Amino acid sequence: MRKEKQMRAMSQENNIQKNNSPKTVVIALAIICIILAASLVGVIALYQPNDSQAQLAEKDSTISSLQSQISVLQNQLSNNPNASTYVTQIAYLNQQLLALNDTLTAMNADLVSLDSIVQLQATGTLYDSSFVQDANSSTTVWDNQLDYAGYIVVQASASANSTFAEVNYIYSESNFDYNQTLGTSGSALFPVLPGIVMVRIGNINQTVANNVTATVTYIY
Repeated sequence: MRKEKQMRAMSQENNIQKNNSPKTVVIALAIICIILAASLVGVIALYQPNDSQAQLAEKDSTISSLQSQISVLQNQLSNNPNASTYVTQIAYLNQQLLALNDTLTAMNADLVSLDSIVQLQATGTLYDSSFVQDANSSTTVWDNQLDYAGYIVVQASASANSTFAEVNYIYSESNFDYNQTLGTSGSALFPVLPGIVMVRIGNINQTVANNVTATVTYIY
């Protein structure tokens, strides 16, 4: 009886070892990879303008259908030149076709714009000029709404070697304040989120005025 219990215990240990074999581990890792891949696909799909693409496809289908109807009516009209009804229908369908083509052109432009924003390929100039500021002071060059998350790039040349750039904004009740020294010539990059964003250029520890030439670019 004792030998039989020992043999059963050894059999259970062998089963546990089999269940923890490399093959089982590989299968588990494969399942995890599949779950992670599915999650990644979901995230990518979230940022693609699927609605716009579906609307474009629908407009293309409608335009093709109208073009087919016009062709049929024109064929009927050629066989019956006195059919004034066909002339009226063709004129109406041509108006619809023109309107849909205009809508399609606008939607294509919107789709290109959305795609560039998703890829952080859109840019805008917030400031591009020169100014003179007092010693130990700062100048606000931008204080307005930005609609998308992205980056602000400040490029400046100045007479003061302590010239700095500062970006400040509030997002979700949290204050973000970034500061970077530019010196007499330099550039700085700051991440930003949607909201009212303030960009300043200033100087410290100076005894004379600071002459600044600056460009502020918004990448989103």
